[in-house]
Amino acid sequence: MTDRAEPSLDAAAPAEMRRFAAIRAPFVRAPERARTLFLVTLGAACGPLLAGVALFGYHAAMVAALSVTGCIVAEQLYYRVTRAPALLGRSHACLTGVLLALTLPAFVPWYVPLVAAAFAIIVAKAVFGGVGHFLWQPALVGRLAVAVLFPVALTMPFPSHRNAWPVLARDKLLTGDVMNVRRVQNYKGWQKTPAPPGADALLLNQPTTILNGLMKPADPAFSALANLPSGPDVVPGAKPTALSQLPPISDLLYGGRPGSLGETCAVVIVIAGLYLVYRNYVKWQLPLAFLASACCVLAIAPICLAGPNQVTKTVWYPLVAEGLDVGFVYVSYQILSCELLLAAFFFATEMTSRPVTTGGQVIFGLGCGALAMLLKLYLDVPVPCFMAVLAMNTLTPAIDSIWRPRVFGCGWIRRRQPG
Repeated sequence: MTDRAEPSLDAAAPAEMRRFAAIRAPFVRAPERARTLFLVTLGAACGPLLAGVALFGYHAAMVAALSVTGCIVAEQLYYRVTRAPALLGRSHACLTGVLLALTLPAFVPWYVPLVAAAFAIIVAKAVFGGVGHFLWQPALVGRLAVAVLFPVALTMPFPSHRNAWPVLARDKLLTGDVMNVRRVQNYKGWQKTPAPPGADALLLNQPTTILNGLMKPADPAFSALANLPSGPDVVPGAKPTALSQLPPISDLLYGGRPGSLGETCAVVIVIAGLYLVYRNYVKWQLPLAFLASACCVLAIAPICLAGPNQVTKTVWYPLVAEGLDVGFVYVSYQILSCELLLAAFFFATEMTSRPVTTGGQVIFGLGCGALAMLLKLYLDVPVPCFMAVLAMNTLTPAIDSIWRPRVFGCGWIRRRQPG
């Protein structure tokens, strides 16, 4: 089948006729091309990435460079073999590499981002046909693959200190070595703690690990969220309160806590996400539904506290258990101590793997937020928010089939069965 030549009009024809000259389909023109969409999203994603480079130093820049390079090379090699048109071009590969880098810690070995990039491009994207055809968010598939293949390299940078990750001290930002670490005694917050002598980084427990002590029914780590019991419920030798063991909330807002490259600085993530909403690349309903459902689960889901006579107390509705002020702080710590904001603004909103309609995106976001918090609270799984997005990506075709837009001007028509 050969292409027809485009019909043309004589130059002397009136301007009105030339205006309506026939052209090849499709006839609907978007104001921006797909390449523009990828580049703008890439620019927004560079905000959390630059914050990660500042907080974790040149090791973070190396991880990002390896991730982006691995994605570009893997895509070009696969294109040379298959010549798939949807793999032509490097803008989406660059975007996938940056998003993948946001999910990785700065201390991972060099081969981890390369393996993750290969899985993201080949397994999650190219096998399905390239851009616009994949089912799961490619960067998250790569992150999940290395979480399974290299669990120790991604979770324990220093085997002698389990659950402790490094972050550069405030006076060593950008230039320090994040692997030159030292434990700090009497830690009072990232902004008030200079670098230890002879070290550039602080070795700190992750806030989410501390909060996991509220989910131990056999041996609760805390006696209360913030207010120790009094009166007949007083516990001799009571355990500390959970919020007293956490760093200041400002550390989680500015990024002065352990974590992956892109998840720690909540302020930058929100600003970058709102920019995408402003550009209409992201519908505000999806991240809002994501965050709202997560907050609702945290407000209701039970926690375990140490009670009198060595009895474990199961406390429902922690949002109001010790007052709304304490409950609000508890929910804020849970939200800011994990990768939830990054998942809500940059991964759940990926256009190919999320539902098309607004109503479908609301359902998608509600499912992502609720599942993410349930995984985080009650199951020992890596990156629970990312896994929740992947699980809901699997349901995207079903959501699209259920929440289909009505044809304009037509009501619901029940088809008559033959016979």
